[in-house]
Amino acid sequence: MKRIAVVFLLALAVGCLPTSSPLPNPLDGQTRYLCCNLHYEQATVADVNYQQGALIPVGTRVQITKVTRNGVTFQPSGGGPPITAVLKYGRKNLDVDTFVNRLLVAKDPKPALARAGSKVRKQVESGVVEPGMTRDQVLMSLGYPPAHRTPQLSSPQWTYWQNRWISFIVWFDGDKVSRVQR
Repeated sequence: MKRIAVVFLLALAVGCLPTSSPLPNPLDGQTRYLCCNLHYEQATVADVNYQQGALIPVGTRVQITKVTRNGVTFQPSGGGPPITAVLKYGRKNLDVDTFVNRLLVAKDPKPALARAGSKVRKQVESGVVEPGMTRDQVLMSLGYPPAHRTPQLSSPQWTYWQNRWISFIVWFDGDKVSRVQR
């Protein structure tokens, strides 16, 4: 009887030891699409998405390599380095699953962009926002506004960062851009 108790306690103790590798995320290995234009200067980008550096265009097909507790690593199709997007500034307002599912979407957004017309398509592809664009078109052009400065997407103003020092505001009247304040 003592022997069974010792074996049981050993099995219980071994089962409680931390594992060397966490369980994989269900998104690991999946193919998705970029929701929006994404800029990068290095292989790791923060959730601020500074509007400078090389551009990976909206709708780019990506292979998710790994989702971690604070971000996602993915490989864009067509070349370029693997990119790690980190939820750094907005972590008090978003969880990592929401962050990843906003950035990397299951359905290619390019057909919706094509329906918007050639002028809007060119603006989005260039990362430009002009009065009259919809909230969805702004998202495709600039990405999601950083959650620490724009916690609610229903807000009449979204704050973005051009770079580390310069921010700008996109103002809405309903669903349409009314002005961009630089």
